[in-house]
Amino acid sequence: MKSILNNENTFLEFTANELMVSLDEINFETEFRSISSWSSLNALIYISSINEETAVFISSADLAQLVCIRDIYNLILSRSNGTI
Repeated sequence: MKSILNNENTFLEFTANELMVSLDEINFETEFRSISSWSSLNALIYISSINEETAVFISSADLAQLVCIRDIYNLILSRSNGTI
């Protein structure tokens, strides 16, 4: 299985799929709360999927501190400890 953290494009593809948007609608500077499908339910599903794929837990409090997709990616990388 290809890790969603192999590279930025893989993570963007994962994010687009999870948030049900096309890849050309988002980039690493996209403020995820501005994505049309973003909702509290989709946020929970998204962070749950991240946990399943990476074994990294992101809480809703963590998410509240983040702004863009790059922030999420960097947080996951910082918590992965090279295990991904």
